[in-house]
Amino acid sequence: MKEKDDLKSLSDDELLRCLSEVLAQSRRVEWVVVAHIGEVDARRLYASEGSPSMFQYCLDVLNLSESEAYRRIAAARLSRSYPVLLKMLEDGRIHLAGISVLKKHLTDANYEDVLTRATHKTKREIEELVAELAPQPDVAATIRKRPQRKANSESLNLDSSSQLCPGTVEPKASAAKPEPAATPEKPATVKPLSPSRYKVEFTASEELRDKLERLQALIPGGDLASIIDAAVSEKLERLEAKRYGQLNKTNKPRKKLEDADTSPGVRGISAAVKRAVWKRDQGQCTFISAQGKRCPERHRVEFHHDEPYGLGGDRSAVNVRLLCECHNAYMAELDYGKENMDQYRRSAERVGEPQPTLELSRDKVA
Repeated sequence: MKEKDDLKSLSDDELLRCLSEVLAQSRRVEWVVVAHIGEVDARRLYASEGSPSMFQYCLDVLNLSESEAYRRIAAARLSRSYPVLLKMLEDGRIHLAGISVLKKHLTDANYEDVLTRATHKTKREIEELVAELAPQPDVAATIRKRPQRKANSESLNLDSSSQLCPGTVEPKASAAKPEPAATPEKPATVKPLSPSRYKVEFTASEELRDKLERLQALIPGGDLASIIDAAVSEKLERLEAKRYGQLNKTNKPRKKLEDADTSPGVRGISAAVKRAVWKRDQGQCTFISAQGKRCPERHRVEFHHDEPYGLGGDRSAVNVRLLCECHNAYMAELDYGKENMDQYRRSAERVGEPQPTLELSRDKVA
């Protein structure tokens, strides 16, 4: 394994290869740690070490965090019934977070099928699998006010004599107490309940609550979920029609693809070309790695010119494709060079300074 200071000397390919090797080593160590925790737990050795439970032993003696302890103990106990979990941890087919989600839903009858379906899945995907295995009923739509944190009641700071003889000693002026900190906002959550059904929970402002009630009054009989769905759908259609020029979002498209202006040297892309590119690329980043893996990103995708418009590329659907923000920037570095792009970004961050033009030929790109 390379020392920290040696990493900068590695080439890109060497760094990626080393990372894969180190991760494989980490996984081999991880399953061994889980197996050891399971054996210590089974023998109840934590008791002789002064800990009341395996969880507390992990916190006090092994110095694990609460989440680290919980996930490893859950995996260790579940692996007693299903030893294949240790092998799956070792080769990376499943992770500790996934095991903690599955632990209440594995049975002798289903574990082979469930673990096969959970292989190489993210935690969110495994939660959706669990929602299919154990569907929950829909939750009722509710709006309720969150409780406010109460301020501590003011108390006088009295010395011992004043406590013994009230009134004989002037009480000390109480120090001004700071305003109580606002209750931190609870992050929005999206939890699968059953196939194609989700529980969405977030904290809204008073203004949003009032707007929802006004909208609900304009749609008699509409439940809260359908009202939010309609409002989001309408906003989404407008934004997609404006940004991507989607045909199904535009009632009267002004131009067809064959009528679109695709002349080179101009940045703007015709709405007709945007529609064609979006449909062809299925709204997904089209970057494909050397190993043949296509980028899965569908959010914040951008229109990319294979032959850059700054180098004379046209605006036709043949030359334009969808890339995510990351891969669009990556391709720009390949086209213009990383140093030029870094200079361009630094200039863009300085208010009032002109941005450098990227008028380079591909022959000059290293």
